[in-house]
Amino acid sequence: MKIQYKYSLGALAVACLVIACGGDGGDGDVVAEPPVVDTSPKNVRMTWFGVTNWHYQVGELGILLDGAVGYPARDANPAMVTKVHDALKLKGDVDVVLLGHLHGDHSVDTPEWAKQTKAQYYGSKAACQEAVAYGIAAAKCTALYGGEKVQLNEHVTMRVVRWVHSIGCGLLQNGGGIETFGYLFTAKTSEKTLTWYVTDSGAGGKDLTTDQIDTDGVNRGAPLSNLSKAVRDAGIDGFEVWQGGPESRVVNQARVVVPAFDVKYFMPHHFGARGGFSITNGLHYPYVEDEMPELKKFLAGAGVPQVYATNYFDAYLYDAKGLRPDGNAEVKLAMGLPASGVGPGVQGSNPRQGEMECPGD
Repeated sequence: MKIQYKYSLGALAVACLVIACGGDGGDGDVVAEPPVVDTSPKNVRMTWFGVTNWHYQVGELGILLDGAVGYPARDANPAMVTKVHDALKLKGDVDVVLLGHLHGDHSVDTPEWAKQTKAQYYGSKAACQEAVAYGIAAAKCTALYGGEKVQLNEHVTMRVVRWVHSIGCGLLQNGGGIETFGYLFTAKTSEKTLTWYVTDSGAGGKDLTTDQIDTDGVNRGAPLSNLSKAVRDAGIDGFEVWQGGPESRVVNQARVVVPAFDVKYFMPHHFGARGGFSITNGLHYPYVEDEMPELKKFLAGAGVPQVYATNYFDAYLYDAKGLRPDGNAEVKLAMGLPASGVGPGVQGSNPRQGEMECPGD
């Protein structure tokens, strides 16, 4: 009897077990079956690089949200997009480009990301119209309305949540504003399904529970109801990581979102943009928990830590063990930033300090 050595030593051990049990292929040859290879991702690597810019590397899949590389800006900056992309490629790549909403501090550079990466671009109908005008093929931009389920690969699923844009204190938005989306992700690993929800904006009061009627008269649903539907559709009870924006009035979202969806970590973002920013100078004012005392008090009582960056390109690993910082010195070096801490620019204070929560919040 001869054995065909076709695979690994692990497969050879399986073949030897078959021989010991007296099995063969009928002609005296035993062919070892190929070993089962686990291709599922081990973790999600999350990199924040300003305002609401996130890069998620989930195994071989790279996802980018917004991607603004400077503010204020009226036109895209191809050279800076290339620089940031080259830096991110040290740890992954970009296969999918997402936009939360059309606004100067979020969307100016997004079409350039789609153009350079040739990734599929997901955003509002208006965003796709802008992208096509910029030179993106119509087929490469998927117009969203809310409620979509997108299978990004065999392990990662994205569900689109129609959300609502931020408004001022004492106001109620009921449609007609900027089309805004949140994204609920599930990523299946060998140990557990990782879950996170990201929004790049969102009001903080009755807007979240009020049906939003768009300019065409279509009811797009209440944001929190839309999120609940996405969670149910995913077959989960909630999500562990919530990346919530905007920088103000988040406490009103937190009071509902945290208990309803069993949030374990809150990652605030949409900070460091007021007054303009340079991505190579580093974060020009910090996130300060005490500027949002009601949010700080609520989260502390709920036992939910705030996890946030101190400089651009701070990175985190999220896996079955939880969420923790991950060194990103190589990427930061490519961007001219220190391996840790702030800089190289001078850091000041938030121009909106004292206005981060409204009376009554």
